[in-house]
Amino acid sequence: MGEITKQKRFFVFSITILNLFYFLLLISGVGKFISVKDYVLFLFLALGGYVAESFGVIRFGKFTVSSQFFFLFPMMAVFGPIVTSIVAYLIAIFDFSRVKPSIRMYSAVQYAISYYVAGLAFQIAGAGWAGIIIALLIFKILNFIMVDLFMYFNLDRWKNMVQSLKYMAFETGVFAIIMPMIFVLIKNINDLSLEVFTVYTLVFPFFFTYMLSRENRAKEELVEEKSSLSKNVGELKRILEISEMLKSNIPVVDLMMRVASIIHDDLGWEYILVSLVHPDDTIERIAYAGISQEDFARLKKNPPTLSFVKNIMRDEFKISNSYFIPQEANVNIPNEMSYIGKYEGSDRESWQDKDLLWIPIREKNGRMIAYVSPDKPRNGMRPKIDDIIILEIFANQVLVALENSSEFEVLQEKAIRDTQTGLYNHTEFYNRIEKVVESGEPFSLLMMDIDDFKLVNDSYGHQMGDIIIDYISEKIKSSIRHGDIAARYGGDEFTIILRGTKKQLAKSIAERLRMSVISGNPPIKITLSIGIAEYPEDSASSNGLVSSADRALYMAKMRGKNQIATFSG
Repeated sequence: MGEITKQKRFFVFSITILNLFYFLLLISGVGKFISVKDYVLFLFLALGGYVAESFGVIRFGKFTVSSQFFFLFPMMAVFGPIVTSIVAYLIAIFDFSRVKPSIRMYSAVQYAISYYVAGLAFQIAGAGWAGIIIALLIFKILNFIMVDLFMYFNLDRWKNMVQSLKYMAFETGVFAIIMPMIFVLIKNINDLSLEVFTVYTLVFPFFFTYMLSRENRAKEELVEEKSSLSKNVGELKRILEISEMLKSNIPVVDLMMRVASIIHDDLGWEYILVSLVHPDDTIERIAYAGISQEDFARLKKNPPTLSFVKNIMRDEFKISNSYFIPQEANVNIPNEMSYIGKYEGSDRESWQDKDLLWIPIREKNGRMIAYVSPDKPRNGMRPKIDDIIILEIFANQVLVALENSSEFEVLQEKAIRDTQTGLYNHTEFYNRIEKVVESGEPFSLLMMDIDDFKLVNDSYGHQMGDIIIDYISEKIKSSIRHGDIAARYGGDEFTIILRGTKKQLAKSIAERLRMSVISGNPPIKITLSIGIAEYPEDSASSNGLVSSADRALYMAKMRGKNQIATFSG
């Protein structure tokens, strides 16, 4: 079991005490038993109370009117406190709406106690106007104390005493509508038509209040929509202003820091992280807002992997083009990778400390080049679709700014190139070969290795080794055609993807390269061994083709080096 807070312990303790108190009242009290004559009235009131409580929820803002009151208070006046308290208890316990068991139990007890005490007051004061008024006031005061001040306070709904008292006065006034009907019922007037009319009229206050609450809710929704529309228009205007500012060619880090600051200051989020996704699939945390420098330094040292991010960006969490991962999803993110701020959320609509929202920034080809992680909206609520769309519109403006940034282009290019030779690096080689394989285009792959390169380093030093690497890379660049892809595979190994080329033509190109290396007047005598494999003849997968070309290279080495070998399965 999870840790139980002091507030929860107090809540459970209070429910236990209230239940004990209620059962003591049942044991010691005397109730009025139901006669056959009054059974129809009792059934009508009991069913009416159940339907009102389960299906006719009456809300005004965060407060709920005790809708079963319109049926159970008349029952209390006619059938007594014991019968009514039992019915009230059962109605709340078997409430059809999906209320939490703890709240259901608490509601059952407080209703039972309120009706019981109000019923005793009615019996003592007498079955007249004074008794009805006193019972109504006692019921409402007990209901106010146990619900508005106690339960709603624990559910974090009650914040303002004046507002709560105004609501109590309003609900009391609504409840007072049924007083004349109760007076008729308790006088036992021997006029069947009048009694039927009175029972029928009991339904009116419930429907009147229910429709009033629906109208009030409709007005609240209209106000919310107008407020949301006004907010969205303001944010869109701000985004347009920002987009003009972002068009200036500024350094990428400065650009992203501005982005984080705008989301923090203008779009209403407390904590912001902006991450770049480099072409080599590494992620770099590059900007932040609302987070201390120490926390950002920690996060920058512990970025997630792209595979980890993609694994979380699942369709089940997708909203529009973004991803919201609620705390209930129990996604495990290591502490060193995550930031936890200060949160006050207490219900399902509130932002929780482990909620995640990721706004991807994608190029036209769909590749994610960055993503924004806004955390904790200032209103404290989980984002709605409108909030996410505003962030996505802003993200599109950021994409334009990134594409216009010359520094970003340099950063992107650097990430896919070998720093020494300028050829594509190992990671980008695999990205490129995967794309060529996916296209279904035939090609040949050359895998090459400098013969006895370790002896060069041992005999002449690593500086000479670097000169030889540069020499080979220049020969490769001058040998390939437009559209071919050359890469430094690692150390003294190189690869070339010859697009649209069969094995025999690839062998001719490889031979020209081998001879060019020998005859090019290098600082010291060096040679190349080359292995060739063809797609899809030798393998239908990128990894399989690399393995085939590597085996052909091994055969060239075994045959004496400085030669070319083609793969044959």
